[in-house]
Amino acid sequence: MSITGIELSTENLALAPDGHRLVDCLNWQVKRGEFWCILGQNGVGKSSLLYALGGLLPLESGRVLLDGVPLAEWPAQELALKHGLMPQQQVDHCSCKVLATVLSGRFPDPDVIGSGNSVNHAVAHAALASVGLTHKADMDVSTLSAGERQRVALATLLVQDPALMLLDEPVAHQDASQQLAMMRFIRELASKHTVISACHDIDLAARFATHVLVLAEGRHWLGTADDVLTVDILQQAFDCRFELKVSGSARSFIPY
Repeated sequence: MSITGIELSTENLALAPDGHRLVDCLNWQVKRGEFWCILGQNGVGKSSLLYALGGLLPLESGRVLLDGVPLAEWPAQELALKHGLMPQQQVDHCSCKVLATVLSGRFPDPDVIGSGNSVNHAVAHAALASVGLTHKADMDVSTLSAGERQRVALATLLVQDPALMLLDEPVAHQDASQQLAMMRFIRELASKHTVISACHDIDLAARFATHVLVLAEGRHWLGTADDVLTVDILQQAFDCRFELKVSGSARSFIPY
């Protein structure tokens, strides 16, 4: 599991699912080692953008490139090793043990067939340990809480080990301590992976993200977290007033 991150860029990207334009003229560069959080009101296009970056939602115009190569030009097998998406909601249609669910993330790797069950199981157990769920390996995923199921989804992405990780609300359903633990871990992942995450919590983004993309209807702001997360920009994007609180190096934004 030693893949280094990948560079992603968009050129004049526009999204208009069902004819409603969400994102327009997005020119964006995401470099190796960066952890980007996407912020914005509900329905503004955070999840849609992640799905578009993953090639799962058609663009109205523009294009997405990985290391300068358009997404459509990557062979499917190679693309599966280059990027992976963790959805916000997990749907389990049948009974399955947690370990087997995590192991499913190994299938895109052509070396898996010859690596043997012991190697694959070791990788899966290590991923479960990273998200604090080793003790749940033999349980059925249907018995897990929503927060635990989301952490299993992250472990599944870890064993896939893509260069680009697209995370849709990875701390959804987590309690406060798990939110902090997961955000610290995701920040660490950015040292070996390029990470883009949709996020609802402005303060978590301010604390852990290196860069931020803020979406509003017909508008966007992007750059370092320090430059973009300002009271003025947040008030424009969220249509409410904010007060900035500073304690040491930590910043928090209080809506009112």
